[in-house]
Amino acid sequence: MANTSDEAHPTHLSPSELGTKEYWETFYSRTLTHISTKHNATGEKNLDGSNKNLEGEGSGDDTGDEEDEDDDYNGDSDPGTSWFSEHNAPQKVLEFLTREEFPLAPCNTLGSRWGGGGKGGKKGAKKTALSAEDKKKQPSVLDLGTGNGSMLALLRKRGGFAGDMVGIDYSGKSVQLARELQVTRRHEAYQSDSEDEGGFGSDDGDEEEAAEEGEEGEVWDEIQFEEWDILGSEDELRAGNVGWFPYDKGGFDIVLDKGTFDAVSLMAEKSQCERYPGISGGLVRKGGFLVVTSCNWTEEEVVKWFTSASIGLEAGGSGSGKLVVWGRVQYPRFRFGGQEGQGVCTVCFQRV
Repeated sequence: MANTSDEAHPTHLSPSELGTKEYWETFYSRTLTHISTKHNATGEKNLDGSNKNLEGEGSGDDTGDEEDEDDDYNGDSDPGTSWFSEHNAPQKVLEFLTREEFPLAPCNTLGSRWGGGGKGGKKGAKKTALSAEDKKKQPSVLDLGTGNGSMLALLRKRGGFAGDMVGIDYSGKSVQLARELQVTRRHEAYQSDSEDEGGFGSDDGDEEEAAEEGEEGEVWDEIQFEEWDILGSEDELRAGNVGWFPYDKGGFDIVLDKGTFDAVSLMAEKSQCERYPGISGGLVRKGGFLVVTSCNWTEEEVVKWFTSASIGLEAGGSGSGKLVVWGRVQYPRFRFGGQEGQGVCTVCFQRV
């Protein structure tokens, strides 16, 4: 780890390839090639109706080992489909955000229209269509570094969140993957517990209809996935030129970070790590929540990074405020060498 004399934040991490855009572009390009090869081998068509690999992207030489994996496309067979899965982090965050104690949980915001997804949405949360006015009243969710978009799908499908959802990533390949998975529903996050986890959506091939309605006529509200660099778009955001940003509310109700701060922390430019907490906090409306999951930082370090951040004018002029700890997700703890810790931490901050 590199040393720093600044006591306002924890010691910086040493740079890594995981902190480069090139790494993630290659990572998701391989995933796109992998799933395209798997399903085209069975005669399944791409989104444009062709049977060719997705735009010829990715290195064909890199798919050999992947072709030896299980043919079912699910969270275990593709490296792009899970984050901190060994700690069951997606399910734990889902349970945290859907518990009654969380003020923006669907059980609190939907009232009598809440379909009841069970604890953590485990039974799936089917819902009827909301009017545009009612939908606008539901919590909006932004996923920073969305990856394959599965966390938003999980919140929509099993959590019952009915408001606007946006997933952003600076990797164009990530956005391409997330959009395809939403259309084809080739990820278990888009399925209820009653469906096979390795399933690929509707059997009749009408994938676009399946994406819009889900199974058994369930309403599916589209998730918006956009390519956007959080560290390089401040001027655009301040100028009010980001179409998906809720300027009228001053920011999103809930903003998720599931490893993005970890990746930023591994960039060669250490100033980016110092800028990130304030910029991400500026995307949250006052009173809203920022949920940060990390495996590179301890809970205490995450708290120090984000509570010491200066929330500026990154959110189109909403400005000022600070982040305070609202809650934490509990993970199994272990003891080693006389010290106790956990492999991952999730801290929920509220902007005040």
